[in-house]
Amino acid sequence: MTAPQGAGVPLPDPPSVMPAYAARAALVDDCCTSLRAACARLDDLGTFTSGPARLDDWVGSSGDVYRLRTRALGRRAEAMSLALRRVAARVEDHAETLADLGVLHADLVTRSTSLAGGIEVLRRDVARATPAGLASLGPVLHARSVALRASIADYEHDRRRWLHRLFEEEQAMVAAFERLHSMRQVRDRFAGVPDPADRALRDLPAVGSPPREALAWWRSLSPAERAALLVAAPGVLGNRDGLPVRVRHRANEVRLERDLAGLRSLRERGDLTDREKQVLRNAEAAAAARDEAEQTRDPQTGEPVPVRLLLYDPTAFGGDGAVALSVGDPDIADDISVLVPGLGTDGADIPGLTAHATSVYEAARDADPGASHASIAWIGYDAPDNIPVRDGLAADAAGVVREDLAERGGAALAEAVDGLRASREGEPADITVIGHSYGSTTAGHAAHDQGLATDDLVFVGSPGVGGGVDDTADLGMSSQHVWAAANSHDVVPHLADRGSIDLGLLGGIGLGNDPAEDDFGAIRFQAESGSGSETGAHSGYFEDGSESLDNLAHIVTGQYGLVDRAPGVTDPWWGPPRDPELGRSPRPGSSRAA
Repeated sequence: MTAPQGAGVPLPDPPSVMPAYAARAALVDDCCTSLRAACARLDDLGTFTSGPARLDDWVGSSGDVYRLRTRALGRRAEAMSLALRRVAARVEDHAETLADLGVLHADLVTRSTSLAGGIEVLRRDVARATPAGLASLGPVLHARSVALRASIADYEHDRRRWLHRLFEEEQAMVAAFERLHSMRQVRDRFAGVPDPADRALRDLPAVGSPPREALAWWRSLSPAERAALLVAAPGVLGNRDGLPVRVRHRANEVRLERDLAGLRSLRERGDLTDREKQVLRNAEAAAAARDEAEQTRDPQTGEPVPVRLLLYDPTAFGGDGAVALSVGDPDIADDISVLVPGLGTDGADIPGLTAHATSVYEAARDADPGASHASIAWIGYDAPDNIPVRDGLAADAAGVVREDLAERGGAALAEAVDGLRASREGEPADITVIGHSYGSTTAGHAAHDQGLATDDLVFVGSPGVGGGVDDTADLGMSSQHVWAAANSHDVVPHLADRGSIDLGLLGGIGLGNDPAEDDFGAIRFQAESGSGSETGAHSGYFEDGSESLDNLAHIVTGQYGLVDRAPGVTDPWWGPPRDPELGRSPRPGSSRAA
């Protein structure tokens, strides 16, 4: 208590200053991922020593000694993996605790500043009080002093609790590492211990089961089984539609870091095979896309945007790779957009598609600041890319004028969207699927063949939306929720079937009807750009500042009345197709770069 002021009104002692807090929970979380990646590599070693490395046809004493030592190496690797898993789980808890302590620290700093300011205001009020007025002001000022003392006491109590919690957390982390500091400690605690992942994998629903069955399986597992699976089977968890996004992200991060560590080590030694070079190319592309997306700041709050690695399989589709990244968290977002790319796309192209997803995210947040959003770059199907044809030739064109890959991709897309819906808790999100180029054919098949569970379906630069789709009715959706964009300079929509005489697919060649045509029934929106080149027109639908991106933002946020609509393409039987948009100057977009 400071000395009494004025007519005996005491001032409280100032609150203790909060110590600086420099802990970075994100870096600790990265450490957890690295530890689990190391566990996964140890698991791989254990699997290798008990399988391919056994060399059962090597007979004799040398073979017996080899197998004895190999088995011992495998057992050590398995014990080390179990030990590191325990440490990794503690590090994950540590990251979460540090994040919580950071929030509490910021609150305590605010309270301390406010209380110090309250003392200064009270001091000035007491000093200004005249002796004549103290008779009436004295009790009021004294009551304020008492209230401040009580608030400061509460603050000091919470400050001590915060410091104690921080100390306990630091001690717990030291103990977790000290308990497994030596190989002897690891053997004593984990040698011969069954892997909890084994039973969990036996109960895993079969591939192709509905996503909700995968979620029910996950929820039935114990914490130990869940932690074990993140290491023992990250590919199973990370690529399973229906599991919570946070789980898939963690599993895919483990697999990605394991691949990067192992393959980069081989590259340094010059031991990479051609297949491994392709896998590393895809892994480094996924890491680059993730790292770039993690630099994104929310345009409304300035806070970092969460990034989720929803899919990662660098060996999929004959080495082309499968990967999906979300800018924003789909498990909690109000609106979700899914970008489906087209011709020439493989796993190594994820940085460019993620940049498009980031643009959609930022435009959507600007269009509707009151809603949260997640924008997913989805390379989850085998887009036409060096399709093998007869005589050993390869031609993208041969694949892009057929819809085989779009049919298979449509099934994968529909399952991916079902998985997003199954993993949600609480209110469902509004989902918009945006198919670009051949991706629109894939999205069309997802809707027509699989009953795609999307609220809005957008076709952008479409070469056709699939055989059997004559108009929006064949998509199983209201025409008020089917949209099309076709830049008048984009040559790709000219590949679609148009006209009053519907030729359909000839001998399996062709990709179906043009959704931007007036009699298809979709709502066409403005998507002109300043680029007069065919290539620029086809690739510019997601450019910052474009009218196309502006309209996409209003669609994905459900602000349909703000979408600038365009007349459809007409194709009378007596003449060539006519595009009313041709020659119109694009209006300035209202996205962030405009």
